[in-house]
Amino acid sequence: MQREAQRVGPVSLSERILFIDVLRGMALFGILAANMRAFFAPLDIYGNIGVLFHGHADVAAQFFIDALIQGKFITIFSFLFGLGFAMQMSRAEARGVRFLGFYPRRLLALALFGLIHGLLIWAGDILLTYALSGAILLLFRKRQQKTLLWWAGGLFSLPIVISSIFLAIYFSRFRRPWMVPKPTDLKKMYGIINIYAHGTVRQIMAQNWVEWKQQLPFELFAIYATALFLLGMWVWRAGIVQRLDEYRPVLQRVCAWCFPIGLTINIYTAGMKIFIPPDKVSVWNWSAGVLFLPGSHILSAGYVSGLALLFMHEDWRRRLLPFAAVGRMALTDYLMQSVVCTLFFYRYTTGFYGRVGPALGLVPTFVLYGAQVVFSNWWLNRYRFGPMEWLWRGMTYGKFPSMHKEEPMPTITPSPITLSAVEGERTATAATLDKIAE
Repeated sequence: MQREAQRVGPVSLSERILFIDVLRGMALFGILAANMRAFFAPLDIYGNIGVLFHGHADVAAQFFIDALIQGKFITIFSFLFGLGFAMQMSRAEARGVRFLGFYPRRLLALALFGLIHGLLIWAGDILLTYALSGAILLLFRKRQQKTLLWWAGGLFSLPIVISSIFLAIYFSRFRRPWMVPKPTDLKKMYGIINIYAHGTVRQIMAQNWVEWKQQLPFELFAIYATALFLLGMWVWRAGIVQRLDEYRPVLQRVCAWCFPIGLTINIYTAGMKIFIPPDKVSVWNWSAGVLFLPGSHILSAGYVSGLALLFMHEDWRRRLLPFAAVGRMALTDYLMQSVVCTLFFYRYTTGFYGRVGPALGLVPTFVLYGAQVVFSNWWLNRYRFGPMEWLWRGMTYGKFPSMHKEEPMPTITPSPITLSAVEGERTATAATLDKIAE
């Protein structure tokens, strides 16, 4: 196992694509901003936070999050997972290593992280879902490019088809009682708030178990997320991120079309959540629900292409580089967000759970993410990879290397793509001891 780890290893620093790290690092801000409402309020009202916080400032803040953030950065994260899958597979093949010899262990480790995270820290975990999607993705590792697109398109259409069928049945004589939306049980919500804000550690852990079980059906999102993984795989195989300069005209067209179209759709869907009660079924909120996922993906494409265009300008690249450290420590920073926020909002410290709305929630969002940018750069100036990345790597390759950093952090080079111009040729052993990334 150790010999195989030495031959394949994770993506080395000289092989890393800076743009991917920057994109992943900036996406973590969106993940935090979207998740914040589930850190200070019950998961049961994640999509209807207005039942607790309906002041003008909170409504405006939630509209901002729903229109510009919600669903967009989970799209980018899922896309990057598929891209990283294809990257590791292609590099394993280039080194003559059997991909299935190590990747299933990587997924099992990720699933274990997800279980611990969901049960002991916060039930809104996404890591277990990603592990399941990654397992599904293994079925496509030898498929042709056009096959990936066909399957992605088919999976993208599933929510639209299912929602349309549901609406047709709802307005027909075949409507079933369970299809009628029920108003939020505020008594239950305040009971949950009381547990997290004032309960004992044992009560909080018990409630985590209850909420985690309630979230299990959402693991079916893994099927839909596979579509985004397939797109990421397709993009890597097409060589787009490896040759951003060559695809500049394409990126400009994608940004010019996707950003305004995606923004328009998302403003509409976010507006419908304000004006149409969630417990009422109508064509209006049905249309908003159907358009939410496609609109999020379209705006995400606008974000990614726009960031790529900025990244190809040296001045902007210098400004964006600090976010690459966050991207290189994505697993550590994602889990850190849950740990810090639950410690802060639960009775462990402030007991602010249920007392902070979306507007005030933006404050810890910016403060915590800013601290993560500083911390990640500080850490990677001293160590070779983040602590959770080190653990994930050891569980994947069967060897836990030293955390000692033997080389200085890379500096900006004229190339917008990789650090190879600075790093030069490194030994095979050093190349295999860098951080697990994509």
